[in-house]
Amino acid sequence: MAGPLLDAEDARERLVAWQADAARRAADTQAASAGLLALRVTAADAHGIVEVTVDSTGAMVDVRLSARVQRLSLEQTQQAIMGAYRNARVKLADAAAEVVRETVGADSATGRALLAGFRTADTEDDEGRY
Repeated sequence: MAGPLLDAEDARERLVAWQADAARRAADTQAASAGLLALRVTAADAHGIVEVTVDSTGAMVDVRLSARVQRLSLEQTQQAIMGAYRNARVKLADAAAEVVRETVGADSATGRALLAGFRTADTEDDEGRY
C-alpha cells in the first residue's frame, strides 16, 4: 500500500463538486418550473376563424372569433374552436419543450418528468414519442 485508501483532500473536493452540481441542478429546475408556469400561447384554427389562448396547464383562457364565424354552421364553428384548441396545445407543448431544453435538458430525467404533463395525443408522433 503506497498511500491511504481515502485522501481527505480528494474527498473534500469531490464533496464540494457534488454540492455545486446539486445546487446548479436545483437552480436549473427552479428556472424550468418558473418558465413553464409562465407559458401562455395562442393559436388559430386552420382557416384563421378562431383563436384560442391556453395557459401553462393547457386550460383555455380566451377565445376570439372572427366576423367570418357568422357564416359558419354551429358544427363548423365547433370544429374551428376545437381545431384552434388542439393547435394551441401543440404550440404549448413545443414551448414547454423549448423551456426544458434551455434549462434542465429534454433528455434528463427531470426534463422528461416536466414534459410528461404537456404530452397529449396531438403532441406525440406515430410512435408515441414527443
